[in-house]
Amino acid sequence: MVLVGLTGCATWRMLRPTDPLSPAERLNLGVSYERDGKPELALREYERAATGSTRSLALAYQGNVHFGMGDVPEAERMYRASLDADPDNPVALNNLAWLLAQEGRSLDEAEALVRRALESDAEPREAFESTLETILELRPASPP
Repeated sequence: MVLVGLTGCATWRMLRPTDPLSPAERLNLGVSYERDGKPELALREYERAATGSTRSLALAYQGNVHFGMGDVPEAERMYRASLDADPDNPVALNNLAWLLAQEGRSLDEAEALVRRALESDAEPREAFESTLETILELRPASPP
């Protein structure tokens, strides 16, 4: 007599804990950390928030943190990534324009970016207008 042993094959599913915070809540937490002067914690939360409908804004906020830390190349990379995710993001449009103006380069691009932000009727409009003013002041005076 031959006995054939059958063993059950159980498939274990790896359970991943779900994040108790939504991407929007992560974004708000990052803003709080940034305001409290905790840029590394802010970056961590913005990275976690960079998904779905909050992706573009989270990338722009990462750019803000990098700019504030003096990492201009990474800030520019984040602003451009934000615009790749949403070409009409007024925060990224304005902040990339501001970065370029502060660097004194690509003023034509900077002006075009901030004008797009102004066309959106988004807030804070005063900040966008201030960026445009700065760019226009940086341009050499045209001969009469």
